[in-house]
Amino acid sequence: MNAQARDIPALIGRGAVTLAILIGFALPFLVSDYDLYNLSRIVTVAMCVASLNLVLGFTGQVSLGHGAVFGIGGYATLMSMRDLGVSPVVGILVGVLVSAVVGLVIGIPAVRLGGFNLGLFTIVIAAVFPIALFRFSEVTGGQSGIVAMGAFSSPSDGLTEAQWMFLVVFAILIAVLFLLQRLVSGRAGGALAAIRSGQILAASSGIDVHRVKLQFFVVSAAVAGLAGGLYGLVLGLVVPDSYPLLFSITLLVAAVVGGTRSWIGAIIGGALVVYLPTMTSGFIAGQASGHLADLIFAIILALCVLFAPNGLVGSVVAFVRRMTARRPTRHTAPDEKEIS
Repeated sequence: MNAQARDIPALIGRGAVTLAILIGFALPFLVSDYDLYNLSRIVTVAMCVASLNLVLGFTGQVSLGHGAVFGIGGYATLMSMRDLGVSPVVGILVGVLVSAVVGLVIGIPAVRLGGFNLGLFTIVIAAVFPIALFRFSEVTGGQSGIVAMGAFSSPSDGLTEAQWMFLVVFAILIAVLFLLQRLVSGRAGGALAAIRSGQILAASSGIDVHRVKLQFFVVSAAVAGLAGGLYGLVLGLVVPDSYPLLFSITLLVAAVVGGTRSWIGAIIGGALVVYLPTMTSGFIAGQASGHLADLIFAIILALCVLFAPNGLVGSVVAFVRRMTARRPTRHTAPDEKEIS
C-alpha cells in the first residue's frame, strides 16, 4: 500500500469528524426542543462511554462499575447544589472531584491485583450503589431523588433552554474527546502501547505499569462523573432507578458495539443506550419493552463479537483500508525506446 492510499482512511476520518461537529452545532436550529432533550442525553451518555473506552480500549482493563461512577457524579453535583447552594458549574466540578476520588479508591486495590479483578470489584460497586441510595434516603432523597430544574437557563432571548442546553453539553463533549485523544496519542499513550504489548517488557523499560493504569482509571472516573453531573442537570433530577447494575453492563455493551478505541463509536453507543428503549416501547408497552431492549442489546453484542470485533466504527475503518489497499497504482507507461 503506498503512502497516498494509507492517508485516505485518515482523511476520511478527519472529514467525518469535522462534518459531525458542524452538524452537531447546527442541530439546535434544525430539530425540535423535544429532540434536543434526547440528543443532550445521548451526548452525556456518550461522554461516559468514551470514559469507559479509555479504560477498556486503551488500558485493557474491564470496568463494570462505570454506571455507578456516572451516578455518583450526578448525585454529587445535585447534592452540592441543594445543600451548599453552589452554581451548576461549581456543582459539576464537585461531581468530577468526588468521582475522581472514588476512582482512586476503587483503582488502588483493583489495579494492583491485576487481571479481571478490576471488573469484579467494580461490579460490586455497581450493585451496591443503588442499594446505598435507598439506605441513606435522608441524604439522597430515596425514591424521590434530588431535583434541580432550570440549570441551563439560556443567556440569550434568541435561544430556548433546550437549544442552549444542547450547545453547552455538545461543546463539552467535543472538548473532552479532544483532550482524551491528546492524552492517548501523547507520551502517556506511548506508555499504554508498551503495556499492551507486554507488561513485563514495559516494566523492564522503566514504566510503572500499576501507576499508569491507575492514572488512566482515575481520569476515566472523573470524565464519567462529569458526564453523570451533566446528565443529572439535563434531566433536572437524579433517582436511584436510573443507575441499576444493568445500566453499567449496558454501557459496557455500548462501548464494545461502537468500538472500544473509537470516540465516534462512543457517540453511536450513547445513541443506542438512549434510543433503543424508546424504540422498543413503541412495539411493546410496559416493562416488557425494557426486556426487549435488553434482548436486542444482547443480539447486537453477539453480532459485533462474531462479525465486527473492533466495533462498528472499527469495522468501517478496516473496510475502507481494505478498499484503498486494493486500488491499483498507476504506472507510467514505458516509452517506445525502452520497448525497442
